Amino acid sequence: MSNSFEMDMPTPCPRCGVVVDLHDMVSHPNEFKSLVCESCHDAIEAENNQGLVIDSYGNKIAWEYLPDEELLEICANGELIATWLCEEDPEDSIKAFMVIWNKAQALVTSEQGGAA
Repeated sequence: MSNSFEMDMPTPCPRCGVVVDLHDMVSHPNEFKSLVCESCHDAIEAENNQGLVIDSYGNKIAWEYLPDEELLEICANGELIATWLCEEDPEDSIKAFMVIWNKAQALVTSEQGGAA
């Protein structure tokens, strides 16, 4: 029996193990000279474009970069609190945001006599 679809060069993706044609592999977003399948490439890109930071008061600050819109969406404890234009590195932008966020949290705490 022969398959109606035969690959010229069947190659397993080093990340997920799915066998795809070598010509369908794409460059790994983080590792020079490494190839992965398109699904893994998209998953790695998504992982690279999000993160989680805990502020000085235990709030969970989650962020996601939307490269097509050049926007950084920022959530605090699961609630969207800001959308920033982000033309450069999203990690640098979230660091700048966290400086402002932590100063605002400290200001509120001091105005309320130590309770945030």
